[in-house]
Amino acid sequence: MAARSGFQVEVLDLNILLLRRFGNRAVRPSHTLGDHGKDRSGVAAAAQWLFDHTGLRDTAPLHLPDTADPVAGMHYPLAAISDAITAAAGDPIPWRAWLEEHLRATCDRPPAIVGVSLMGPSQVFVGLLVLRVAKEIWPATTTVLGGSHVTLLRESLERDPALRDGVDLVLTGHCEDEFVTVLARLSARPIRRPLAPAQPPTRAPFEYLPTFGERQLAHYDRQQITLPVQFTRGCSYGRCTFCTYPVVEPQPTALHVEAASHTIGALVRTYGIRRFSLKDSLFTAPMLNALAHTLRQDLATEVRWSATTKASRALIPLAPLLAASGLATLEIGVETINPTGQRLFDKRADPTMLQELILALAEAGITVVTNLIFGFPGEREEEAQAQLQWFLRLQAAAPPGRVDCSLNMLEMVRGAPMVAHPPAGVELHGVAPWAFSYAWNTPAWRRHFSARLQRVERARGDALTAASGPPSRGGAPAGGS
Repeated sequence: MAARSGFQVEVLDLNILLLRRFGNRAVRPSHTLGDHGKDRSGVAAAAQWLFDHTGLRDTAPLHLPDTADPVAGMHYPLAAISDAITAAAGDPIPWRAWLEEHLRATCDRPPAIVGVSLMGPSQVFVGLLVLRVAKEIWPATTTVLGGSHVTLLRESLERDPALRDGVDLVLTGHCEDEFVTVLARLSARPIRRPLAPAQPPTRAPFEYLPTFGERQLAHYDRQQITLPVQFTRGCSYGRCTFCTYPVVEPQPTALHVEAASHTIGALVRTYGIRRFSLKDSLFTAPMLNALAHTLRQDLATEVRWSATTKASRALIPLAPLLAASGLATLEIGVETINPTGQRLFDKRADPTMLQELILALAEAGITVVTNLIFGFPGEREEEAQAQLQWFLRLQAAAPPGRVDCSLNMLEMVRGAPMVAHPPAGVELHGVAPWAFSYAWNTPAWRRHFSARLQRVERARGDALTAASGPPSRGGAPAGGS
């Protein structure tokens, strides 16, 4: 929105700059498109390097959940994080010189604003460090902090000024218009609205067409990049008791399918990109159907895309159409097949239907990422084990490489209904200032079961890439989308 309103916007993608140090090391292709199709070993190595160089590893964590990494989750007292950022800002190796080099290369003069988007606790250390370094090299620059994690911590940021130390302005929610207003005020000039629409007259409530340039694309293989796009906000289901969407994006928006198809076509024509990962929280069966039909009708070239949905029997007969439209990966929030867990999460589905759906999609050539949650209040270890075995049998029954997984232990997270109204017997022990999840009275079996899930995911990642055959133009990009 700022770029379309006439302001010069420069994007510095520190994620890809770090990932390029660790990616492309004997990468094998995968059927999976999107987040789960990344170079997993490269991403893990980059994350490990980042966490090990925060200076926090030897610091005692605060309110550490039973299966959490303390650095990745920022489970530390505020003073410890502030001290680590101060130390990193004063030492050229490894952070200060690297950050200053890229900040100065991005801006040939002091910018009016340096903004950082925090999408989760793992970005907190580097995000706050960027603002500290920017303020030291450009004292007159306004520092702005936003993103979904900041939105989730809105009340804490309002209550505790220490959380905002070094930050001039905090913007929460979808604040594109507010950001443009701030820019206009700082530059003391009127806002210039776009001369031409970025999409057809049937406008969506926000701009579908992402703004970037050749400089950002230069870090990627143009034939393999998977570009993130988003066509709706919020979640039309919005009832899962473990989820933060009711707080972060409380108002779902409708899909404008013609604008979505136009956006994908424009990106194909302008940049030659043909792989897209839809970042919508929930792309429903009717939305998948509508977009698949429109893509087949409107695009003269083939594209591949991924999306996230809720399990629905209506998807079974749609599988051939979805595959023919280029849908390569569909992530499905199964969560649990345990009736007790389904009632607790307020998300019910028949396990037989789930199996029929996943196999129908897989047999049509669509890779299915199955999200499962373990370790919820009241669940026994043998029940968690039974769910894991159900998934492994389902995976074995599918065509090789077509069923992937995301296996997670339940977290008690800020803003979730389950935290606002804890289930019977749950005791919340606290949450660190910048953390996402609470410590709570978890059963002891969760710790070793979590380690087993990690081994299963690693083994499946190896098997999936091995099953995908030799490298091709459709392989997943190293380092991410």
